[in-house]
Amino acid sequence: MHEIEGGAELAQPVQATTQAQSLPLRARLRRIGINDGMFFVLPAFLVYAGFVVYPIVETLRLSVFKWDGVHDQKFVAFANYVKMFTNDDIFWIGVRNTVYWMVVSVPLQLVLGLILALLLNQQLKGRTFYRSVFFSPATISIAVIAAVWGRILGPPNLGTFNEILALIGLGHFAHGWLGDVNTSIFAAIIVNTWRFVGFTMVLYLAALQSIPLEYYEASRVDGANVWAQIRYVTIPLLMPMTVTLTMLGVIRTMREFELLFVLTRGGPAHQSELVSLHIYNQAFLFAKFGYASSIAVVLMIATIILTIIQLRLYNAYGRIGR
Repeated sequence: MHEIEGGAELAQPVQATTQAQSLPLRARLRRIGINDGMFFVLPAFLVYAGFVVYPIVETLRLSVFKWDGVHDQKFVAFANYVKMFTNDDIFWIGVRNTVYWMVVSVPLQLVLGLILALLLNQQLKGRTFYRSVFFSPATISIAVIAAVWGRILGPPNLGTFNEILALIGLGHFAHGWLGDVNTSIFAAIIVNTWRFVGFTMVLYLAALQSIPLEYYEASRVDGANVWAQIRYVTIPLLMPMTVTLTMLGVIRTMREFELLFVLTRGGPAHQSELVSLHIYNQAFLFAKFGYASSIAVVLMIATIILTIIQLRLYNAYGRIGR
């Protein structure tokens, strides 16, 4: 009797296994937690893993090695990080220039973009044309922008801006704006501001047109003039867009590369070099891929920290009604 019961108990797992194997593949996958939606996500996930996750992991790994791209990699632990913070003056110049880029260019874009948006939100003749003109720099190739502005801000005898200064009697101010160690980074900031001010204007225009007219009518009833309406109605209601544009501007600053690479190559004497350009130079000019990876890791961590801070600010101040 016990033998029969034992045989029945042994037969049950075998029968269950046979039934599971006879199920269609889709049903078996569902039983282990894999549903149809995962197959739709899988291609995007593979692309993301191959082009985002793997490069980040490889950069983290390579940052603790010394490697010239040809010979064997040599493990150096945190020597690259120690060198970066204690024995790399160019890195700190890049940090300084990145801060300049962030605290000057981003506020300029916001202020000028808001002014243009307020002007072009009025019933002006040809406002669509003006909107297109101001937005057009955001659609132009960076190489073209750098070439044109390189000619405008060129040497005293060649630069268009210097020629204009000479025509209006201010020729004594003429000099190579991009070739001067004291002005090169700020000249590049002006170019970057010109490049993105139209983009900022368009987003502000969209936000302005979403503000209900009833707010302005109520403020006029209370006796508010145009400036009071801008201060107490427009600017507070534009705060979510302002915070969003600030986040975009800061993130763009941390990854800015192409414009300065074509415009100045970081010169003269590295005075217009950002951290991102320093990474490129260390990797592809001096074949220090491990050291360049360590700088990239620090830049990535700084970007993540700034993004978290901005998201907290957005949650606190970037939503209407908070």
